[in-house]
Amino acid sequence: MKSTFLIAALLGAAMASYGQSSMSDNEFKPQAKALSTELNFNPFNGQLNLNNSLNQIKFRYFVKPQLALRLGFNVNKKDTVVNYNNPYGSNSYFFKDDRKSTTFGLNFGIEKHFNGTKRLSPYIGADVSFSNRSANQTIDNNGSTTTVKGAWYNTTVINNNTVINQVQQNGYKRYGVNLVSGFDFYMASHFFFGYEFNLGFYKVDWKKIDVTQTGQANNTGNTTNENSSLNFGSTLMNGIRIGYNF
Repeated sequence: MKSTFLIAALLGAAMASYGQSSMSDNEFKPQAKALSTELNFNPFNGQLNLNNSLNQIKFRYFVKPQLALRLGFNVNKKDTVVNYNNPYGSNSYFFKDDRKSTTFGLNFGIEKHFNGTKRLSPYIGADVSFSNRSANQTIDNNGSTTTVKGAWYNTTVINNNTVINQVQQNGYKRYGVNLVSGFDFYMASHFFFGYEFNLGFYKVDWKKIDVTQTGQANNTGNTTNENSSLNFGSTLMNGIRIGYNF
């Protein structure tokens, strides 16, 4: 019901905006030195997210009415600490799992807008992207300390006392190039919705994982190799872009 209402509200705003026919193109669309930002809205599940698949904050700066620079960035930091301890009795124990991770990403590109109509502004463009994630973990288990660099380890002990270490939050460096195409439709002066799809190529270099154990059992030989992956293909934003110009 909420989704239906939101869709109807958007359509109603778009239809009502046609009543402002006396306004010129300049009063709807951004001019030189205008700044734009936007969010991604999916009316079918009620989600409101940052603009793209990397969850970035996005800005556009219009150098000319039909030429804009694109900038997107994201910063995400995760710190978690888990403590279990029982200092009493003959079976006393102490356990601490300290995990840290930081992700940073940056996109930069350009858009070329075309005439379209008074309210419709189709565009094409391209951008380059870079992102980096670092991760490390320290596990204190009684008299033993395990240090993990480049990822997090999730340890599971199954019925036959076999220990399984599952890699989580693997660090990486990501490089990419995207061709983009989309449109802005102005429902009111400087307020728009739109859609965008990308055709992109990107490479991910997964960071090497080093595991060091000290204390009761010293071990410095548990290391993984650096791996990488290549991806090429199209992506479509799962939602509607909603934004405004300053």
